[in-house]
Amino acid sequence: MEKEVVWQDLLRARYGNIRLKVLIGDVSILSKKESHWWRDLIVSDNYEKLLFDHFTSAIKCNVGNGFSTPLWFASWAGQKSIMELFPNLFSLAGNFLDSINLAGAFVEGVWNWNLASWFEEGSIAAELAADLLQNASYSCVAALEATEAGLAAADSGAGTASVPTQQLAAELQSLLAALNTVRIKENVEDSFSWAKDSSGSFTVKSCYEFFKKFLSGPPLESDKVKALNFLWKFKVPPKILCFAWRFLLNRLATRDQLVRRGVLEEGIDSRCALCGSGEESLSHLFFLCNVSVHIWRRVFMWLDLSGLLSFEEFGDFFYNFRKIPCLNKCMIVGTVWLATVWSIWLKRNAVIFEKEAFSFTECMSDIVLSSWRWLCAFHKRVNLCNFYLWNTLPLLCFER
Repeated sequence: MEKEVVWQDLLRARYGNIRLKVLIGDVSILSKKESHWWRDLIVSDNYEKLLFDHFTSAIKCNVGNGFSTPLWFASWAGQKSIMELFPNLFSLAGNFLDSINLAGAFVEGVWNWNLASWFEEGSIAAELAADLLQNASYSCVAALEATEAGLAAADSGAGTASVPTQQLAAELQSLLAALNTVRIKENVEDSFSWAKDSSGSFTVKSCYEFFKKFLSGPPLESDKVKALNFLWKFKVPPKILCFAWRFLLNRLATRDQLVRRGVLEEGIDSRCALCGSGEESLSHLFFLCNVSVHIWRRVFMWLDLSGLLSFEEFGDFFYNFRKIPCLNKCMIVGTVWLATVWSIWLKRNAVIFEKEAFSFTECMSDIVLSSWRWLCAFHKRVNLCNFYLWNTLPLLCFER
């Protein structure tokens, strides 16, 4: 428990009111001393959409003194936030990043709302709010009479005149009624719970499931889903699995992708690094490039797959793996396939970044050695396969 308090004090000292900043997306935290993770999160494309439309709806706010609860964005006076319940009032807010404790004050231990402070000083909304709190027998008619002089001057105001005064008065009355159902406690800190878990505790799994439906794009084809599921069965280094996952989803930083993102210019910069002809896309680099085709043919011959798969089917192995009836052979072929795409990628990077000349012999040697090492590290029959046997009869070396 003491460790938790120490970390809380450390985080508060560095970030300030963390809970409030998270719930309102306060960009003031984006200074040089702040973590790269937080800065990347704030400026991400999905942050604002997920924060205001979804994340805050999953947070249950138990208001204490109001220091950590956003006035407009959090759901603390009902099932929805004040921003969602009263969009017209929100559009007229003076400072929409305020917390609840700035929306009123304690007078002799009793909380008093100050609605006028929610809006720009001198605005129609501020005058209506002040009249509402001063007059117990407040009505829309009284509001109109009280602000009749101000309406003429508000015609040129920023957005206020676009909302009918009667509507503003009615919304302020409804807002005050909602506020009066909430008790602000002077010496009690705000607390929060995660509404998407029965225990009220935040879990990464429940958050992932909650956001998945908002972040997911078009559904993947069933064949691609099966290919991705099969990929994770392979016993190869994690970085190879991550690379292959990106490969199957066409998320590698090939030159056509970099051109699309504005990193490279179309033309010479987008040419294939191995053959120098044609735009370097994933399909070109790994399957259509003359250099890559030569590598795949040599690997196909080395594995002696003619009785199991065609050359074209081997290239799309993760979509045709069911055509190999023996699971053991299927895992061997898949491991070699992963070693092949990985070696082609490494050689391509060496050509671009280290100005090395491409060597077909070195690439083939890397494929044979890498796949053997991966299989030996994880295969149950490791002692039955030496490198000489692997180099000559790869599909048989784990069969005995």
